[in-house]
Amino acid sequence: MALAFWFLNILNKQHLFKLENYIQFYNLPDDKALSMKQARKISFTVQGSGWNFVRSKMQLMSDTLKIDYLTIQDRDEIDLNKSLLDFESQWNGKLRIMNIYPSKINYIVEKKRIRKVPIIPVYTLNFTDEYDLSDKVHWYPDSIYISGPIENIQKIKSVKTLPIVLNNLNTTVQMNAVLDLDEYSNINTNTKTTRISFPVEQYTEGVMDIGISQRNENSGMITFPSQCKVVYRVALSNYNKIIPQTFKVIAEKDNKLTNRLRLKLASVPSNIKDVRIIPETVEYLIIKR
Repeated sequence: MALAFWFLNILNKQHLFKLENYIQFYNLPDDKALSMKQARKISFTVQGSGWNFVRSKMQLMSDTLKIDYLTIQDRDEIDLNKSLLDFESQWNGKLRIMNIYPSKINYIVEKKRIRKVPIIPVYTLNFTDEYDLSDKVHWYPDSIYISGPIENIQKIKSVKTLPIVLNNLNTTVQMNAVLDLDEYSNINTNTKTTRISFPVEQYTEGVMDIGISQRNENSGMITFPSQCKVVYRVALSNYNKIIPQTFKVIAEKDNKLTNRLRLKLASVPSNIKDVRIIPETVEYLIIKR
């Protein structure tokens, strides 16, 4: 109990701690973009309660502060000290700024440029036993238009989503994925999310007997056995769609083997997984013609 009271006392006390925030401008003319010469991330030393310190470490506070372009008086330099009260209000008045670095930033206003870049989903999927993706992950839109200073948009090759983690998957999931745009200050986009679909289905094991071919059909080689088993995992909805004609297994020489040939898959259906050949090697006989 004493430890709990001590911890609550620490959280309620005022502390000095550091924050790093991106600066974003609004109310720019539609055809203009603002380019900052210094780094877009500003370091703050702030005073606030231990609760707010914990919230900052848990990334529960926005890491972007906004400045109204119409309030800037100097047309080539911004004095951030003039925006301290505005910054504090964006933190709901719960933090007091003690120091800011850099306190001034140089900028230029230039013609806005537009570029199209692909969206790359970032995700980790963990499935319930016997379940897996039944098709490719799809997302729409798969690309976005970005606009801003040419120096900035040229560096952006793609835009990722915020990480998605899904556990114990056993059904198809569709969701809105938020684009990770915070690091691209003063870059505008035509959308901030993409709709992503993870098609999930139950899998089962399939087995087929497939004839063994040679890479050179005129080699005069006969393999023993003449067939092999191909074992694979397939979604239940695709189980009856798998036919032997979609497989091709070839036997070829392997310098590491003596008097045996290595079996390799030359073609398989695109909708199966974890394919294995049994056996992996076979004996052979060369018939002279």
